[in-house]
Order: sequence, then C-alpha cells, then structure tokens
Amino acid sequence: MNDNKEAMYAGLGHLFYSIAASDGQVSAEESGRLKGLVREQWMPTERERDEAGTDLAYYIEIGYDHARAGKMKADQAFAEFKAVHAAHKELFDPSTRNLVTRTAQAVADAFGGRSQHEKRILERLKEVFH
Repeated sequence: MNDNKEAMYAGLGHLFYSIAASDGQVSAEESGRLKGLVREQWMPTERERDEAGTDLAYYIEIGYDHARAGKMKADQAFAEFKAVHAAHKELFDPSTRNLVTRTAQAVADAFGGRSQHEKRILERLKEVFH
C-alpha cells in the first residue's frame, strides 16, 4: 500500500509542478506556496510513513522537485499525474480530490493570479476527476 501512496503523492507533485510550469517558468512564490501547503494540510492528514520514517505526503515535494530538476514540460508533468491517477484511482476519494483541487488552485493563485495556461490545467484536472 505504501508504494501506491508514494506513487500517488509523487504524481501529485507532478500535477502541481505542471500548474507552476504551465506559463514557462516556475516562480519561487509557487514553489513556496506548495511546500507550505504540504506541511500545513497534507502532512497532518497522512498517518503513514515510508521505510525511512518520512511522512508519505512529503512525496508531493519529491515529485515536484523531480519534475523541476528534470525541467519537465508542463504537459509531460500533467501526463505523469494522469497516469498515476489512472493506476491508483481508489486512492482519490472525494476528500482527497477536494484537497488536490484546493492545492492546485492555491498554486495557480500564488503568483499574480491565474494565467490562461494555469486555468487550462485546472480544467484538465476537473476532467480527470470526472
């Protein structure tokens, strides 16, 4: 189960990166907002840890940083998330989908409001969830 959750959280990191990178650049505000939300909202809700004792929700940051370090294109990062969602739909209960959506919107709003690129990714996210 932990491997599935690690994959889910890493996939969410790719999703949030795709929003931040959708306009061609990732701002410090977007990255900082995501990392704050992981600590404030995601970590308190996740009880499980990996073999090293790391809170599984931290894998959101790991996925995000992986995408950023690899200079992934926004569409590629979104495709990574979409594949993880398809493979682990059972982990995306209504509460999780709600928190994903709220986090995605917060990342989009973190730097100068939502761009058209960010709005498109948010619409694609709605399509994946419905």
